[in-house]
Amino acid sequence: MRKVLLATTALVALNVTAAQAFDLSIGGNYEFEYTTADSGDSASSDGQINFAASKTADNGVTWSWNGDMKNDDGTGFEGSYITASSGEMGTLMLGDVDDDALTLMDGALGINNDIETQNMSAATGASTVTSNGNSEINYMSPSIAGLKLGIAMDVDNGKTGYALTYTMAGIGLYYGVTETQSSVGAKGTFAGFTIAAGSKSTDNSSAKANDIAVKYTLPNGITVAGVSARGTLSDGSKVKYNNIGASYAITDGVAAKIESGDDNGAGYTWASVHVTF
Repeated sequence: MRKVLLATTALVALNVTAAQAFDLSIGGNYEFEYTTADSGDSASSDGQINFAASKTADNGVTWSWNGDMKNDDGTGFEGSYITASSGEMGTLMLGDVDDDALTLMDGALGINNDIETQNMSAATGASTVTSNGNSEINYMSPSIAGLKLGIAMDVDNGKTGYALTYTMAGIGLYYGVTETQSSVGAKGTFAGFTIAAGSKSTDNSSAKANDIAVKYTLPNGITVAGVSARGTLSDGSKVKYNNIGASYAITDGVAAKIESGDDNGAGYTWASVHVTF
C-alpha cells in the first residue's frame, strides 16, 4: 500500500496528463579506477547519472530538462539546464551546464583523442583546451556546408567565448577563443590511423601549449592511443605530458582501459573498468 500511495502522490505532484507528459530517460556511467604512481597506489571511482525529460513541440523544437548527478560524492546535481533544439535551429542550452559550447566542440584537439588523459595536473600547463568556464547560456548552430558555430556566455562575469568547427573531406578543424585564450585543432583519419593535433595560446603572456595524438583500432577491437603534449608557463618554464594506452569493449556498455604516462616527470599506470548504461 505504501508503494501505491507513493506512486499516486508522485503522479499527482508531476501533474502527468496525455497533453503535458514529458518523456523521461535515465542513463549514465560508472568507472572503477586503480592507479600506481610514483607517490603510491590508489583506488577510486567516478561517474554520473544523467536525467533527461523531453518533449517535442508541434513546430519540431525539442524542449528538455537535463540533470547530471555525480554518483561518487552525493553532492547533488553537477549540472542542471534546459535545452531547446531542432535540426534547423541548432541547440540552445540555458542553465548550469557541465561543459560549455567550446568544450563540446573541441574534439579535434589532441588531448581529446587518447584513452583518458589520466593524471594530467592543472599545474602541468600542457592542456590545449580553451573554455569559457561557467557559461549559463550556450548555443551551437546546425552544421551548414560543414561549418558550425558555438557561443558560450558567462553572464555573471560578462565574458563570451566563441567556437568554430569545419569538416571537409574527412578532415575536422576547430577554433575556440575566450577573453584571454585561443585554441586551434585539426583531426583526420589516414590509413586507419586517427591523428589529431592542437595548440593553445594566452594573450599577453608567454604561456602556450601544443599536443598531438595518434589512435588506431586493431582488428580484434582493441583501440590503442597516445598523446604527447608540451607547454610553456607564464614564467617561461617548460612542461610536458605523455601517455599511451588501450581500451577494449568487453561487451555492450562495458569496457576495460589501461594507460601509462608521465606528467612532467611524475610517472603513473592507470587501469579501469567502465560501465555505461
